[in-house]
Amino acid sequence: MRAVPWKIRLAQRLIGINGAAYWPMHPDSQLSYPHRVLLGRNSWPGIEPRCYVSANMGIVIGDGVTIGRGVGLISGDHDPTMLTSFLEVEPQVIGDHCIIEDGCTILPGVELADHVIVTRGSVVTKSCLQPRAILTGNPARVVGTHDRRAPAIAADAAHGYIPARDFPTFARRNLRHRFLGRFGAALAAPGGDGD
Repeated sequence: MRAVPWKIRLAQRLIGINGAAYWPMHPDSQLSYPHRVLLGRNSWPGIEPRCYVSANMGIVIGDGVTIGRGVGLISGDHDPTMLTSFLEVEPQVIGDHCIIEDGCTILPGVELADHVIVTRGSVVTKSCLQPRAILTGNPARVVGTHDRRAPAIAADAAHGYIPARDFPTFARRNLRHRFLGRFGAALAAPGGDGD
């Protein structure tokens, strides 16, 4: 596991800024609904400053995902007929080893395949199920592919602050599974609704 900067650990553990996150998160980043985020190993959304992680309809992030500064992960759309409510959409899904560069925005219901790269400042409005695609623009579109090798992740790597061996139990007890789509079903306790 890479080292968590002491300023982030201090802000989360002692001061309580982004203290609800079970992963390291920069004090200048914003988070809502942390119990609706299913986080892979070695992925820390919001570790960089000025990120916005809004998981009201669920966010699933795979292993080894890199997220830059000022990235917006937005999982819910307001209902245009009643702005205090949200439209029901599938959770946002970011596959393993994706790279989301600085200033990008990923919109509700978007799913990205494994190894997708989203270039700086792009706005992803539609899913991209093509592995190793390179997305750019507003709205983002596929402009090519890559063959970048993903770094290996140890089987016992942590999910944020949670050790791998403890994560299934943590997820069953603390995550809101109805917001995690097909991924939540795998974690829900047998015989329960996981919510």
